[in-house]
Amino acid sequence: MERFLKLVRKDIEIIERDSVQPNAIIVCIPQEVMDACTPENQDHARIQSEGSDLRNRIKLIGMEARIPTQLIKPSTLAIRTDRQRASRAWNLTVGLLYKSQRGHPWKTRQIEDGHCYAGLSFYRERDEGDDVIRAALAHVFHGRDHIILQSDPLPDITEDENGSPHLSYEAAKQVGEQILEYYEAQKGTRPSRFVLHKPSVFWKEEREGLLDATDGVRDLDLVWVRRRPKIRLFPPTDYPAMRGTLLSVPDDDVHYLYTSGYVPEETTYQGSGVPSPIEIRPDKICETPSLEICKEILFFTKLDWNTSDYAIRMPATVSVAKRVGTILSEVDTESISEVRPQYFYYM
Repeated sequence: MERFLKLVRKDIEIIERDSVQPNAIIVCIPQEVMDACTPENQDHARIQSEGSDLRNRIKLIGMEARIPTQLIKPSTLAIRTDRQRASRAWNLTVGLLYKSQRGHPWKTRQIEDGHCYAGLSFYRERDEGDDVIRAALAHVFHGRDHIILQSDPLPDITEDENGSPHLSYEAAKQVGEQILEYYEAQKGTRPSRFVLHKPSVFWKEEREGLLDATDGVRDLDLVWVRRRPKIRLFPPTDYPAMRGTLLSVPDDDVHYLYTSGYVPEETTYQGSGVPSPIEIRPDKICETPSLEICKEILFFTKLDWNTSDYAIRMPATVSVAKRVGTILSEVDTESISEVRPQYFYYM
């Protein structure tokens, strides 16, 4: 894998020095490389060596050259049906459009001016001997693009019984300040409302740090969004639950939202298997009514530009942060002079 990456880096450096740079670089991975770099008894879904991922490494090489990359595996071109042909052509078209014009494949008018949304995910740096943990932050505030922020090394991280990291007071304050400083640098003012989606419950120290970081922000909404709740709904129809179906338990302020399912506009359910909802728990520090929080999360499932599907399961704030964290955790991160904030380098 390292030999192949060396060849890719050399070719991209040649392209980078050209007087006319392309808008995007398409990297076609030969079947011989797929076979040679795939561990025995594993499929070709991911190519990894000693914990390092081929796709993630190529994304970092492209970022270093400031040119977005598009990977093509042999399986992408193994088309057996007209539906596969249409789906893959559409996905490639949307992806290359987004990368070539440096963002903005589509936008929304639903994000109000003055509202700042962010998703939080954690990752460990593989090349650091001290087991450094950072946060990957997906930041949305104008409805047209995702801004990626990488936190400084986070102090005093604690893991719960499920292995989910939790921030200390200082780390939570640091993360909140970083998001708001970037917003203020872009907008010239602090937001009136700040919403943070996190895939684990908020601890007391995290609340206190975020409250101090957001001093001067009128409304603060902390929301726990979990992927795998132990509940499903079965409507009395031939189709699974409709996308947008919401089951709320008011006494506990917990909500089960179907972000995938039967879509009336398409008169079908596109997925495989029985869909399940995601779990949404507004924190005690949450100013906005829970129903509005759930509507916003449903809306954010249509803002991941890494797919042309009708919607994804998790809101883009969380799914993008997680995907970016896997790339930033790679060994080559420190060799990049500046981690770029634009999402099109990562997708």
